[in-house]
Amino acid sequence: MDNKIQSQSGFVIGLAYAIPVGTFAKGIFSVQPELSFIQKGFKVDATGEFAGSESYYTFDTQQEYTINYLEIPVLAKYEFGSEKLRVAIQAGPSLAFGLDGKYKSIMHIQDEFEYDETTNTEGDIRFYDSDETNTTSFDHNVDFGLQAGAGITVFDRIALDVRYGLSLTNLNHEEKSKNRALQISVGVPLRF
Repeated sequence: MDNKIQSQSGFVIGLAYAIPVGTFAKGIFSVQPELSFIQKGFKVDATGEFAGSESYYTFDTQQEYTINYLEIPVLAKYEFGSEKLRVAIQAGPSLAFGLDGKYKSIMHIQDEFEYDETTNTEGDIRFYDSDETNTTSFDHNVDFGLQAGAGITVFDRIALDVRYGLSLTNLNHEEKSKNRALQISVGVPLRF
């Protein structure tokens, strides 16, 4: 069997609050807790062969998984610059709780004679075993990880943030299946 795994794009929305803790070389150190709704996921393209009772079959399948998480990063942040342009670097741990998700699958099977069938399946993603029809499940709904990134704030009105998140927890017990996320977000800074 030949598997090709690709990233899946998703949606993120959240809130962050920077708590200043000190200054260094004209920059500000802060701790930034966040609360986000984030979608993580992946695509799998697989091809293979198997022997049936009367024939030899080939198959190809395309699967898409989108998993919804409530994520809580706590980042150490160093920010420097002027009111017109500030640059920040940040890193820290994150804890995400899997809420649910959706999957789609298309499978095409054929043999060397006349059998040729395509099956479309969609359903829900659950955590832990589920007896419901049209569901697939993952073993872990808690995703502990690390994040690092950089951002800029322009005229104290628009903030652009780019970061990479690496999960330290497998989705399933039996296989290496960790989330990785490249996150790009645009925000509006608020001053209190």
